[in-house]
Amino acid sequence: MHLHSPGLPFFLILISKMALSLGAVQVAVVSFISITLAFISFGLRMWSRRIQRIPLRFSDYMIIIAIVITSGAVASFLAAAFAAGLGVHLQEILATDPAIFALHVKLFVPCQVLWAAANSCVKLSILSLYITLFPNKRFARICYGTMVVTVAYFLSVFLETFLLCRPVQYSWDKSIPGGTCYNQNLAYLIAGITNLVIDAFVVALPMPMLFRLQMDLSKKISIIAMFSLGALICVVSFLRVLWAYTWDLNDFTYTVTPGAIYSVIEPTLGVVNACLPTIKPAIKKVFGPGALAWGSKDRSRKGYVYSGRRQDPEARPASSSLHHTFAGFDDSIPLTNVQAESTPSPDCISGGKVTVTRGWGVTEGS
Repeated sequence: MHLHSPGLPFFLILISKMALSLGAVQVAVVSFISITLAFISFGLRMWSRRIQRIPLRFSDYMIIIAIVITSGAVASFLAAAFAAGLGVHLQEILATDPAIFALHVKLFVPCQVLWAAANSCVKLSILSLYITLFPNKRFARICYGTMVVTVAYFLSVFLETFLLCRPVQYSWDKSIPGGTCYNQNLAYLIAGITNLVIDAFVVALPMPMLFRLQMDLSKKISIIAMFSLGALICVVSFLRVLWAYTWDLNDFTYTVTPGAIYSVIEPTLGVVNACLPTIKPAIKKVFGPGALAWGSKDRSRKGYVYSGRRQDPEARPASSSLHHTFAGFDDSIPLTNVQAESTPSPDCISGGKVTVTRGWGVTEGS
């Protein structure tokens, strides 16, 4: 590979000149790519809200917090890759510069906490969005219950980070004489399994509701596929569990590499997954009205119209004879609002009989 090739990204040239380990290079490349995707998705989500003139909701605020915390987590892993010997064998570090290992351990503590916090905020954002999309009381109660479990999970990870070692300072300062840590592998494994179970539940939760939507099979498959990006996150969570099960703490800095990669991918893809259902207005603005054409489709034979436009549930027309509002799907699910008005036409006299007819007009809600 020619390091000065004009087609080579700048950060790869920088990495190669710093003589980083293979593990550090892998973490750096994955971090730069995944955090870029996360910020693009986040930007499209915020732009879509502005286009629709919809005020920010709880799900939006949680994704704002999630992108901030995710950035902190990725920055911590990058610091470990560039300056703290990530991907280098522990014995080699101790033989050359023990201060590098000390820095690595100090960075591991915020990495663990920020990883759990970012994942939790992503889950809270998605669950809150579910409640908006599917206004069903039983479904909402399940979502709220899952939110409580998610918060409890984060608190458990936060506490285990600081309570597994005696004294507490030994968690980030291994030079303290007589310090010890208890069952760290087991604690990390349990945390990973719990995170995987919650991820899988959140992904599966809306599927029955989506399958019951009245729309074409092709559109239904497209929407389910969009939501199912979470399945890929579940795979990443599962791989992280396998890594935690086999993690060798005796070669801490070298064997942490796969876990660092999974810990970067999971929250960044989580941000992308949480933003996908909301970004259709921005996509249409960039690529034109035909992009992601899941919008309006006239169903004249059945007497109703599917609309892809988002309507605030509180904004209802002042005058209508018959009105029904379906749950909004942030422009990714076409069934949002159906309004029907009936107006009697003048009586028609034909052949000595009086025939009363009614005209029905179906209009798209604004």
